[in-house]
Amino acid sequence: MSRAMLLILSNLAAVTVISIPSWSKSNSKNYLSTTIDLASPTRIRNKQLQPGKYKVIAEGNEAKFERDGKIVAQVPCTLKTLSQKAQEDDFQTDHNRLTQIDVAGKMEAITFGS
Repeated sequence: MSRAMLLILSNLAAVTVISIPSWSKSNSKNYLSTTIDLASPTRIRNKQLQPGKYKVIAEGNEAKFERDGKIVAQVPCTLKTLSQKAQEDDFQTDHNRLTQIDVAGKMEAITFGS
């Protein structure tokens, strides 16, 4: 095997190994990610979120809310098993408090206590 071919194969192997953690995280049973668009100020636990788009990443028992690339809130959450896959991304509120986020195509929802 030529040196050039060996170098190409070793670089390809390194890229594959580096990429594996990101593949496994997004397919993990304890990981959900979606985007929500809040039309009005909304409370999540003890945090107030202003209107706008947020990327929500729930991993294990913690959810992070990102806006403009910055984490603006980290709160405890629970992943609840649904009776069927969510048809679309959706969220539920109760008196302007975020209570649940459904992720399209997933059997789990992100839920928040008070």
